[in-house]
Amino acid sequence: MSLPASMPADLVELVGQRVLAGDLLDYVRFRAVCAHWRSSTICPRGRGITDPRFHPRRWMMLPDGHGLHLRDGRKRFLNLDTGVFVRLRVPLLEDYVILCPVEGLLLMQLQYLQYGDQRNNICLLHPFTGDVTRFPPITHHTITLGSNPDGMLFNFLPGSATASLSISAKGVAMMMMVLPRTRHVVFATTDDKQWSFSSWSFSPDVTTISSQGKLYMLQKSMDTGGVQIFQVDPPHEMSGFNSSSYLPLKVIPVCTTRIRNPFGLVECDSEILLVAYTRVYRIEDLVLEKIAPLTSVGENALLMSFETSQGGIGRSLSVNIKAMPTIRGDTIIRNNPLGDESLGQYHLDTGTWSTREERCMKYDGRFCTCSTVHLINHIYGVCHCPVNWNPGRKRLW
Repeated sequence: MSLPASMPADLVELVGQRVLAGDLLDYVRFRAVCAHWRSSTICPRGRGITDPRFHPRRWMMLPDGHGLHLRDGRKRFLNLDTGVFVRLRVPLLEDYVILCPVEGLLLMQLQYLQYGDQRNNICLLHPFTGDVTRFPPITHHTITLGSNPDGMLFNFLPGSATASLSISAKGVAMMMMVLPRTRHVVFATTDDKQWSFSSWSFSPDVTTISSQGKLYMLQKSMDTGGVQIFQVDPPHEMSGFNSSSYLPLKVIPVCTTRIRNPFGLVECDSEILLVAYTRVYRIEDLVLEKIAPLTSVGENALLMSFETSQGGIGRSLSVNIKAMPTIRGDTIIRNNPLGDESLGQYHLDTGTWSTREERCMKYDGRFCTCSTVHLINHIYGVCHCPVNWNPGRKRLW
């Protein structure tokens, strides 16, 4: 049923809120219908970062390489639920590289700085609205748990961080980050001049994901073979997001004796899942000591990846089969258990394994070992073969 353009403003605003609850792009198209609808609804520009309603959570940018880049300089963004593509210009990529996506936003670091340059080299970009907010610079003192904000700036490889974003009631943004070579979570707000550190530490082989302003960590024990799951919350709202606030850590109980080979965390339909060898568990169920594996993840496929020896972070995600129709739903896609170069697909509905061949054809046809899933290479750009990473090139993404 079509909606009349002459609807009252308050009704247009109500419908717009319903549309925005689904997808940001649909909301942009809704506002573009006519001047009346546009004036009756909130403009995302200027609020794209500080208002979580406008975060493009299920949108991912496809990196250059593998024949996916566009010659006109625009970037392709893919909706992981619907498979819709949009093409946008991202001028900041001329001078910045992407450390990681955060709620669909792009956490970026300025490259090619001169010695002694003290500009804030960390920023957060909303690719659809162009909104940018800046955080304190990352320096060598940050990496070594120092507190001198005037130290020499430190650069990271693209895709080498994991971060979460929280917005206070006053509209102040706080970032929590897990960085290479740092066994503490670093965190800061846009009002701070330097980063603070968690009072606790974790092992270097921890697997981290972010969801709804929180960090979740899966830490394996080399001695017992068990695992621990940690939940890192941002400081409480009453503290005003002051970076000197205590960074809380929660331990999620896991009955490791009844869970075989847990190896990764992934967010699917706003839920955090623990993926084991051939089983998937809800974190909420584990908290309630309910050790019952899921029999289905709907029309989703769980693409599981691992940290790489080249310094990149293996990222895991869920993809709807509408976005990638070549993938079956109700599957876990990971390294083939047989150990060859193919990918293993475990079908939850049938309880069987199948394999598929995935090779990086841009790199002499050899298998791209930097990521478990070739599709994640395209979406996250964690491929460290010469196609995607060359320190001598001006543009890295």
